[in-house]
Amino acid sequence: MNEWIDLSVRVKKNNLNFPGDPPLEIAKVKNLTEDGFNLHQLSINMHVGTHIDFKSHMSAKEETVEFEQFMGKANVIRPIIVNGVVSTDDLIEKYRNLTYQERIILLDLKHADKFNTKAYYDYITFEPKIHNFLMENNIYLLGSDLPTFAYFKENDYRMHKELLKSGIYLLENLTNLTKLSSHIYLLALPLNIEGVDGSLVRAIAKNL
Repeated sequence: MNEWIDLSVRVKKNNLNFPGDPPLEIAKVKNLTEDGFNLHQLSINMHVGTHIDFKSHMSAKEETVEFEQFMGKANVIRPIIVNGVVSTDDLIEKYRNLTYQERIILLDLKHADKFNTKAYYDYITFEPKIHNFLMENNIYLLGSDLPTFAYFKENDYRMHKELLKSGIYLLENLTNLTKLSSHIYLLALPLNIEGVDGSLVRAIAKNL
């Protein structure tokens, strides 16, 4: 039986935050000596660590998020990167050459090695035409080992807005993608919290 592989980064107090986001805080509010038990309180935004962006991340409209949208068979693709930009043409070619073409795609961009360094936030970007490719193939979940998804030289969150509005959820800050084959089974279940614009996940996968 194939073993499950953890695709989630470890959330720690000393992790570098996405620039401008509030820091993670962990406080011990009860302890064994005085209270007879330990209890920790967590203050964290939903985009720290491995997480999924919901449509409400870029929209005021409320949405119902079903866990079935974040599990299933998926493809792992390693596209060519040219001058810091993913080649959509190469991505399309590699997707078409897959034996099994799934509706969840994870992109292994070899960026996870930079996690928790300043270089991690000098991230790889995309060409706008990737949107058409994803729509034409009914992709509903796109993940990568990047802190965010952005088009080359964008400054208005255009990629997030276009993909999320089209019903394509975004799975960010993945790790261990190098351990995966091109065909996997993925679980990346969001927390069942009302009124949030995204959620931390424990993403795991096994090779098929």
